[in-house]
Amino acid sequence: MTDIIRQGRAWIPVAKSAALFMLSGPLLLAALIDLFSGDLPRLALTGGGLACLWSAGTLTFRALVAEARYFLGQRLDPPRVPLKMASLLLTACGAGLAATAGGHGLASAIILAGLAGGGYRALYGSDPKARRIEVTPVPGVDLDAVSAQLKRAYGRLQGIEAAAGEIAVPEFGQRLERIAAIGRQILGEIEHDPRDAARARKFLNLYLDGAERVTLQYARTHRHVRSRPLEDNFRQLLVDMESNFATQYQKLLEHDTLALDVEIEVLNARLKREGVE
Repeated sequence: MTDIIRQGRAWIPVAKSAALFMLSGPLLLAALIDLFSGDLPRLALTGGGLACLWSAGTLTFRALVAEARYFLGQRLDPPRVPLKMASLLLTACGAGLAATAGGHGLASAIILAGLAGGGYRALYGSDPKARRIEVTPVPGVDLDAVSAQLKRAYGRLQGIEAAAGEIAVPEFGQRLERIAAIGRQILGEIEHDPRDAARARKFLNLYLDGAERVTLQYARTHRHVRSRPLEDNFRQLLVDMESNFATQYQKLLEHDTLALDVEIEVLNARLKREGVE
């Protein structure tokens, strides 16, 4: 719950799901009128349209919540079921039924349904796709374990990128974006040669986790406190992080295991001093 609060702006799009419930308001009124007037055929149409739009709103809310958590790195994969696509179809169906209940002909109802579906796509977008992690098969390497490790690492990078959007200082956001970009290069190298996962285990398991947490912590406090010493300290930490990420990538290419472990220990200790643990 704390993560949701401290990154509230990333959850703002979730509120857009209320639009489907608000737009169905006239249908609810029409359904009540049809009920009291005893017009059962028309009640079936308005009630069906209302049910479709309410169902679409519920599914859209679930889709946007899952999407926010995915892009914040709080879940490893987006929903397997395409919730937005299902909601789009329900929205189109609801609009078509409402149009029919309003006296429109079949052709007109189909056009209105298509417009409603297009409007849904313009407002909510499409379902996010899970990142494809393609680990090169190597004898003696557990590909499933490496894939799971990489998936967690990509999630941490997404968390860093999400925090970057929460920080008002443009320089910090730009540095974090460069750090995340180098991090993706490192993970891409591990995908290409999964033997690197064993050599980069401290980077994947310790440093990335610490980098994400200290970045989220700064993003939370920075919205409430503007402190020059705090900003200067965080700026230097980002400089060190960016340099270290670049060094780790180069050491992976050079297959320098010892240097990797030593440098990770040094910078991980720095992260701990910054209040990560």
